[in-house]
Amino acid sequence: MAISMTKLSSADYYLDRTREALQADGAIPDEATPGPLTGPDPAAYYNAEGNPPGRWIGSASRLLGGETGRQAGAETVRMLINERRNPETGRSLDQAGIRADNDGQPPIAGYDLTQTVPKSVSILWAFADQDTRRAIDECLHQAADMTIGYFEAEYAATRAGAGGVASTACDGVAGFAFDHWDSRDGDPHPHTHLVISNRVRRTTDGQWTALDGRAVYGATVELSEYNANLVKDLLTQRLGWAWHEPARARGRGTRAVAGEVQGVPEELIDAFSGRDREIETRLAAIIDEEERRTGHTIGWKRRAELHKQVWLETRKPKTDARPGLAELTRRWHGKLRAEAPGTSIDAMWQAVDSHRDRTIELGQTASRAAGIRLAGQLADHQTPGQTELERLADAAMAHTERTRATWTLSNIRAEAERLLADIRLDPTARADTANQVAELAIRRCVKITPTRYRAGQAGDDPALVSRAGRSTFDDPTLDRYTSQTILDMEKRVMATFGRTDPLAWGPGEGTRLIQSMRAGGNRLSDDQAKAAAYLLENPHAASALIGPAGTGKTTTMRAVARAWETRHGRGSVLGLTLSVRARDELADSIGTNAITIAKLLDNVSERHRAQIDDLRREFRCRLAAARTPAERDRIRRAISESDAREQAGLIHPGQLVIVDEAGMVGTPELDAIAELCERAGARLVLTGDPMQLDAPAAPGGLLAWAEREHRCATLTSLWRFRSDPGLWANDPDGGRARWADEGKATLRLRAGGDRAKPDSVEACRRLVAEYAAHHRLHWGEDRECEEEAYRMTLQWQKTGKTTLLVAGTNEQVRAMNQRTILERRVLGLSDGDPSRLATLSDGLKIGAGDRIVSRANDHQVRGPDGHRIENGMAFTVTRIDTDAITCRDADGRQWTIPRDWAKANCEAGYATTIHKSQGMTVDRCAAMFPSDARVPCNLQYVAATRGREENHLLYACKDEKTRQTEAMLSGSDTDPEAIARQRMLSTLLTRPDTRTATETRIDEHEERYSLTRLLREHDYAAGLIAGPHLEAKLRQCHNPGIVSMITRSPNWEWLRALWSRAWMTDPKRAMAIVSRDISPKDEHGNRQDPAAVMAGRLSSGLLDRLNGAVRDGWTAGIIPPIKASRNTAALDLVRQNELLITQRADALARQAATGEQPWSRTVMETARKHGDHNLLRDVAVYRDMWHIDDPDQPIGQRPPGRSGRQEQHWCNLDARITGQGSGVVNPGKTRKTTRNRPENPTPRVETPNPAAMEERNPQWKTRQEPSSNNSPDGPTQ
Repeated sequence: MAISMTKLSSADYYLDRTREALQADGAIPDEATPGPLTGPDPAAYYNAEGNPPGRWIGSASRLLGGETGRQAGAETVRMLINERRNPETGRSLDQAGIRADNDGQPPIAGYDLTQTVPKSVSILWAFADQDTRRAIDECLHQAADMTIGYFEAEYAATRAGAGGVASTACDGVAGFAFDHWDSRDGDPHPHTHLVISNRVRRTTDGQWTALDGRAVYGATVELSEYNANLVKDLLTQRLGWAWHEPARARGRGTRAVAGEVQGVPEELIDAFSGRDREIETRLAAIIDEEERRTGHTIGWKRRAELHKQVWLETRKPKTDARPGLAELTRRWHGKLRAEAPGTSIDAMWQAVDSHRDRTIELGQTASRAAGIRLAGQLADHQTPGQTELERLADAAMAHTERTRATWTLSNIRAEAERLLADIRLDPTARADTANQVAELAIRRCVKITPTRYRAGQAGDDPALVSRAGRSTFDDPTLDRYTSQTILDMEKRVMATFGRTDPLAWGPGEGTRLIQSMRAGGNRLSDDQAKAAAYLLENPHAASALIGPAGTGKTTTMRAVARAWETRHGRGSVLGLTLSVRARDELADSIGTNAITIAKLLDNVSERHRAQIDDLRREFRCRLAAARTPAERDRIRRAISESDAREQAGLIHPGQLVIVDEAGMVGTPELDAIAELCERAGARLVLTGDPMQLDAPAAPGGLLAWAEREHRCATLTSLWRFRSDPGLWANDPDGGRARWADEGKATLRLRAGGDRAKPDSVEACRRLVAEYAAHHRLHWGEDRECEEEAYRMTLQWQKTGKTTLLVAGTNEQVRAMNQRTILERRVLGLSDGDPSRLATLSDGLKIGAGDRIVSRANDHQVRGPDGHRIENGMAFTVTRIDTDAITCRDADGRQWTIPRDWAKANCEAGYATTIHKSQGMTVDRCAAMFPSDARVPCNLQYVAATRGREENHLLYACKDEKTRQTEAMLSGSDTDPEAIARQRMLSTLLTRPDTRTATETRIDEHEERYSLTRLLREHDYAAGLIAGPHLEAKLRQCHNPGIVSMITRSPNWEWLRALWSRAWMTDPKRAMAIVSRDISPKDEHGNRQDPAAVMAGRLSSGLLDRLNGAVRDGWTAGIIPPIKASRNTAALDLVRQNELLITQRADALARQAATGEQPWSRTVMETARKHGDHNLLRDVAVYRDMWHIDDPDQPIGQRPPGRSGRQEQHWCNLDARITGQGSGVVNPGKTRKTTRNRPENPTPRVETPNPAAMEERNPQWKTRQEPSSNNSPDGPTQ
């Protein structure tokens, strides 16, 4: 049960599955509607075909001719969602135009927040009488409405200013709710699609603009937790239902509580949880019919063929035809009789009614109840004197910092909702209660996003103030937090990389030994030898080895371990791993002792030390009581063995401690290991690849930090990938699929690209083209890609290859595993005799010859050499007996796994998700990416490096009808190949966040204080002041119609920002430019926006040149200060901003003055020579403004001519640095501008008095001094 979020490009999916509204667009008057659910005829609501029509949601519905709860017709939905138009007036809400994004994908039309319910609620809803079902529906609708209302109140916002630097209020959201009744398999599944339009009206100026997507993404998890709790609260309040945690969900901590309604049997839930029962029933009927017809009992091979046939036939597509609720109810009763004939619905209702609960009112009662119910969970967080809410806050904080390095207020609120999940609160008080806990928790956090502005004078002006009384530039919902605990842990680990280590080898010592080992037959590549020497000679206590997939990290570390043992003796190397399987593999591969990290930390825990002390006391007592020398010898040997085992699990002086797959190790564990190494006097080496999967559900990023800070050695040679032509000898198409350079290409997959750098984007395009040219990139609709991936792996298996199919979802994984099993039975590759099949935890039945994977650790299930079974181990089944499964692991060792254990902890092993695939290596791999999946670069890299010989990427697209609709609306691509190429490119340009909290703190500071951001904020704030003044000036020289078009334009915000600088730079020239005629069409006959035309003229004719020249009297030399005769809230914000810009410029100058980079030394020398005291500051400002990172050239290469202001800025500084040139981009006289007099003014419109308008904006009464070379049209020479 949760809210899941999906981005939408159109609403056609929902409209295709609903009947037209009975009350659509006002066709039936409101008074004829008896209730919000049922329309004019309650019976018709349930008997009509299809899902019910959509209804308006969101408080902004009133702005678009709608009303919350009122039904909406298909045309209304399409106008708002698909076409971004006001359904009431037909006017476009997207004046900038609807266009596909940079990746060719359709633009975001809205967001689908899908509300689902627990399966027990679905069962009760399906078999309820009409009144009870209506009550359930009303509770679900109320939960949906309250969730949308909460989102509006807490998060819904839009953005303003260049780059969206200002988070401003919007007048609510608008959209439609679509109720659907069944799942794809036809089981009861009442769920609601809450489709929110991406268009919102900005409160400050009435412009329709985009909903701030950051708010939607950031709040989705919290909304899900809140909605889930609301549903339970409302159902308990209305129907008195009680809730419990199902047995199958126990043991998962606080994140899985109060899941199902008490009284609903799990057997009934299972019967309506998929199509397995349906397949079994239908298969039995077909077999019975065939046996009666033929008179013979069919064999298991024929049974396998029929099973495959039924599985394919029952795989229901999402069809357009949808039965009505009455028909669905009849089907559900029929399925109940067929698959659960012994289940009594009346008995179920009696059981539900026998368990009653009620909601708790807000206040001390609620907090006290929370404290009582969560006493066990909060035992580790209790402090004497704390209130229950304070203990809840401590728990929320502790749970949050265990799962991530940084977080937002919404993350804390979501955790508070989880902690309160099994408490039934008054629904209207739930948000307040959870947010009280979150507020207390957030006070315990360290805020790492700076608050830069005070908003005291702004009052409640929505243009200047966002939520919580903060400036629009400091939106509190975007603030990031961490804890002092995490910062301290990171600081300690980072310090280890800088602390001098007496164990470090001298310069050249490691190199000489490694070279001698190579001469003695140790096969190391040059990069491996160099890396091994670095790890030995690095003078610091910690270092790292970074190795992309297949580069031979294990080979390198084996050489390091051998070298270390030559100096420090055998046993001086200790390996640490995340799993027992990895422990065994590491120990075998590098030939040293290895233990799991969990075991090491347990060995040094107080609990373990107490156990050891107890054991030693027991030994001493036994030794004292021993009567014979032989008995005493046995006890002494036992003591020695115990001590040896104990010492093997600890870190000792002089040891080299190797942490395997360190990118997946959490910060708390690395901190503990680093502390143990320091305490013992040991040396620490982290190995892994930070560009693959990171720490699962834990704060991490330290290995990535080591790579970014160059505290590592990096391997570059590839060894995993094979391209020997003989490997393709048995392929039907010969060596067509052979790609000799696939391994090298994976390194570019790993690196990805940068969207902000055109050269990087182009390099990624070339990489995509290479994958397509070598038949590694595939495309098609979702079902087509699924089919192709399946056929690929099956064909590879026929040629004897080991394969892996990486699927996008768990549902896909199960479906592909099921299909592969059935196909293998038909082909005789695995046993299909029903008497010799075993059931796994995913519900699939396997036989001898099938592949399975364990998903748990268990010391009681062991192999022939005593190794315990470990999560992720793969096996091939060789025999199935009554109580055990005999199988063979990847090394050929035989295992005997209890059938009950396999049923609880094993899955079929032909397909898996990306997250479960890391560490797996096969011959060939096919990875599917569904059409709705957004994949980051690191996940694509993991999927594309599992195969030694071939790795195929299948990017799916939507069905043709949807593609055509999206193309018609936005111009997005319809060609599946083009879509696949664009999606792969987008993946390459989407990088995961692997920053530590320490780095994020620096990043947040740098981004918030960057000149790029501060200058945009200046434009926005100054534009608020300049707007009325500009409007008054425009009315002096343009007719009211043109002025109205300008002020209502989406580019008005841009224009008024430019005016704030233009008037302060050269008012005469600025006035001349805005006075020129504006044609309604351009030279090609296309309509043009007069505000955009005027803004372009101001930039090219004035600001690009004059604002590109550095002036000592301006703020930081780059911005003309706003002058005014009296103070206002907006001017106060501008003054604060100008101070921040000045402080940033001074800080940049101080940083440059350290002379750490060659460019700064060059500039300082020039400044001293010419007496140019501000040159260093001005160059540092230029580099920060325009993102110049060249370490040698002060201002980098000359920017292209189209760059405007940057080119002039460069020329000005270049002349000062070199002493050559005029400092002007293109000296010369341009065409003069004539002032425009409005022609044919509209006589009925009274032109406002400009003097009066200026009087209302006195800050603009102060005229600025014109520039020394002013002219009506621009600078002249």
